[in-house]
This record gives sequence, structure tokens and C-alpha cells, in this order.
Amino acid sequence: MNNLQAIVDIVLEQQKHLLATSTFDVRKKYLKHLAVYAEEKGISEPCQELYDSYVARATTPDLRFQLFHAVRLVDREAGTKAFTPEGKLYNEPELPSSSEAKKALEHVSFPITDGSIDTGHLIRRAESEMKYLQLSASTNGQYLQAWRELYVFLYLHGDTTFTRDSCNAFVEDAKQKHRDGSLHEWKRKIRRRAICVLFEVADTGCFEWKLFLTRRISCTEDTLEELRLQYIAFLRTQNLENSTISLHDYSLRSMIDGLGAKTASDLNTVTPDQIQNMLISLSGKLNLNSRGTVFPIIRRILSYLYASGFMAIDYSGMVLTPSYQSMHLRPYITAADEGKLFQAMENAPMRTKAMMRLALRLGLRDIDICSLRFSQIDWRNDRIVLEQEKTGVTLCLPLLEDVGNAIMDYIMKERPEAAKDYPFVFVREQAPYKKLTTMYPVCSNLFDRADIKTVNRDSRGVHVCRYTLTHKLLLKKVPHQVITDTLGHVSRESDKPYLSMEEQMLRECPLDLSLIGQKHWEEGECYA
Repeated sequence: MNNLQAIVDIVLEQQKHLLATSTFDVRKKYLKHLAVYAEEKGISEPCQELYDSYVARATTPDLRFQLFHAVRLVDREAGTKAFTPEGKLYNEPELPSSSEAKKALEHVSFPITDGSIDTGHLIRRAESEMKYLQLSASTNGQYLQAWRELYVFLYLHGDTTFTRDSCNAFVEDAKQKHRDGSLHEWKRKIRRRAICVLFEVADTGCFEWKLFLTRRISCTEDTLEELRLQYIAFLRTQNLENSTISLHDYSLRSMIDGLGAKTASDLNTVTPDQIQNMLISLSGKLNLNSRGTVFPIIRRILSYLYASGFMAIDYSGMVLTPSYQSMHLRPYITAADEGKLFQAMENAPMRTKAMMRLALRLGLRDIDICSLRFSQIDWRNDRIVLEQEKTGVTLCLPLLEDVGNAIMDYIMKERPEAAKDYPFVFVREQAPYKKLTTMYPVCSNLFDRADIKTVNRDSRGVHVCRYTLTHKLLLKKVPHQVITDTLGHVSRESDKPYLSMEEQMLRECPLDLSLIGQKHWEEGECYA
């Protein structure tokens, strides 16, 4: 008796106790037929070739179901891990149950070390941790499907034990399939996000919602990563904001990538030509304002690397801050375009209407609109009293009728019911219902829909609304102190960039050009 026949007999004995007599007789017929077919083909072992050719004999959907099921039973017993014609496993590994995962993690401490638990247990923990987000059933299903695909990936590689390297290999596999055109971009993204969630749960035992930003430039080599972490630790001793540290981190990684360094020791042999090429490469990726921010940071990084012994020569003197005009004219929209903008808002979501009216009518900053709390709206006295996020100074503005009505419409008719206890007024349209980090997409999309072209330079940010309000106040000759108070500026100096929009006064400032080109010396005159 060959091995295939022995496996068929075992499967038949198992099925005999599980199925009704009539169903078992049908199953027995096709399993026996599989063994006969294999003998005719000269195949004695269960294998992918046998399964493919056997299923391919089906001429009807019903027959294919029977052949398919017979192959699945043999594949499961033989452990051949074969694939269906559609590219899926006949028998995917089952994830542990939630109760099994809870029991397995009961005495486990976080962060979890590689190789200590089965990945399926961690997946169940991550699934339960994300329940507080109140995601839709379809979104939860997408995350679970990505985790199942990870589990299958590990299963096919022979070990479902959790390790960070194997999870990263799954992400790289998704990237390669996307490049090959066999995986959609949204599937690649959800797989990456699912792994990010899994890593956070493995490190902390819980998950807190956040935006996962792709780190396109990374120090994958161990010595470079150690250098990066050492530099970040140094920055933390300088009492810098997290956003500033992130910018330094980005600049360091961009610099290393531009230098082409593979290990930390490569930095010790960097040449001036490499520094110059790195700066040229960055200049092509960054606009003028960004270069003015990043280049001084790179200069400080080079000084740090020299002082720390990572570089033999201090190249910081090669990096010059780009010269650019800091006092450029502020962009704004004309009265006609503002009318088009309000018209486009009629068909926009209520959240967009409310947020844009706060920007256009009151000149609030992006961050202050996103961070607006219910407690800051004084409905009885028709005013908004808030502490500005940028300056920390309290600002009191009138709650104009159209602005108040727009906010109330959003709260009563569109704001998600699940966010009723959340203190911030404006929240995401989908779970998790957190406050917005920026309203730039809201403003930019509305500008595009209304076909708005800003005056002075192209801009799509919320500050255009702030500049537009200032321009209107200047045209009406509103006293500068009133404008300062309305904008919430701490100092009159902050008004200077805005005053460039006072066109009539600027027209009175230029010098007379009548003397240009006239001769003011005699031939042969010379002054020592």
C-alpha cells in the first residue's frame, strides 16, 4: 500500500464518525477516486501536482466542490500545505481562540521578547485592544484579515512563534508584491498598519490610536541605528519638543541616506564631494523654506558627529543656510473668490461649513479650530473664549450668528453620536472619533472644488483665510490695534508680515524712479 492510500484510509475512518451515511458514501466515492487517479498517474505521495490535476478534471461547479473537498481532507491529514488554483491554502492554520490567548498571556510581562509566545495569541490580544476605537465591522475585518495573512505567512515558513524580524519580513513581502503588481496599495497599507499595531501591543500590552507615518528613510543597519538612537538621546537632554526631535531625526536619516553610508564606520571616511552631493540631493527634494530649516540642523548634526568621534573631519562649515526672502507678500483671496468659496460650502459637509466659517469670519488658526472645545463656546453671551495653542494667550471673539448656526448644525445633525462625551467639537468622520490634527485637507479640497486662485502666490492652507480677513480689515481702514487683538497677536511686531497686504500704503512708499539712468558725474572726474 502506498502512502497516499494509507492517508485516504485514515481520512475515511475519521469522516465515518462525523458524517451522515449518505454524505459519507459520497465523500468515500471521491476519496477512493482520488487514490485511483493517483495510481493511474503513477503518484504514490500526496503532492501539489496531484491536487492541481485532480481538481482541474471538474466540469461543473458541483463536481469541483466534491473534488476540492476531497483534496482538502487529504492535504490536511498529509500536512502538504498545498495551494488552491486561486493561490490560497487548502487548509489555512486556525488562530487560537480569545480564551486560549488570554490564558497564554496571563502571566506574560511586556514588552514581549521574541520567540516567547505564538503570534496568534498576540493577534487576539491586539484584536481586543482595538475594540475601544469603535471601528466599523468592515475595518475590523480588514485588520483581522491582515493578521490572518501574517499567520499564514509564518505558517508557510515553518514557525508561527512571534518575532519582530519575521513580522518585518511579512511587510517586505507585501512591498515586493505591490511592486510586482500582485497586491493593491490599500492592502499593502493595511498589512503594514496591522504589524504596527501588533508591535505596539507586543511592547506595551495595549494600543493607543495614532497616525502611522511611513519612515521612507531608515537606518536599518545596526551601527547606524545605534548612532541614531544615541543622537536622539542627546537631543532629549536639550529639553527639546518632540516635534523638534522628530525633525532632527528626519534630517539625520536624510543626511545618512544622501551620503550613501552603509555603516557608522563609513561616516569616518566621508569626503567633501560626498557632503556636496548630499546637499545637492536634498536641495532637489526640499523647497526653499524647508532648506532654510533643515540645512542648519544638518550643520549641527555634522558638528555633533565630529565631536562624538564618528567623523574625522568637521564638515559643518560646508553647510550654508540658503538665502531667501523671509518677508514675502502674504496670499489672500479676492472678494469674488470668497463668494465662490461660500457658494461651494453650501454643498459641503456641515463640519466643513463650520470649520471654514471659523477660519474665514474669525481668522482662527488651524490648530485652534481643530482644538476647539465645547467649554470654550459661550452660547449665552455669544462669544468664543479660548487659550491660543501657539501663544498660550487668551483670545475672546464674538460668536457671529452664521458661525454659531454652522457649529450648532454640525453638532446636532452630523457629529457622530459615539463621540458625544468627547470634549472637542470637531472630530473625525470615522472611528476612532478623535479630534483632527489639521484641517488643511478640508480647506485645500474646498479651494480646489471652488477653483480658487490666491493672490500673490499659490497657497491652499487655512492661513489664507486668516490673511483674507486681515486684508478685508485693512481695506476698511480698521485700526491696527484692533487687527492685532482680532488675530490674537502678542506683539505688534507680529503684524508686520500682514501689513504687506495694505496695498494703498505700499503704493505711497516707493522712491521716485525718474533719476534712474541720468548721468551725475563729469567725464574724467575721479574721487579718491
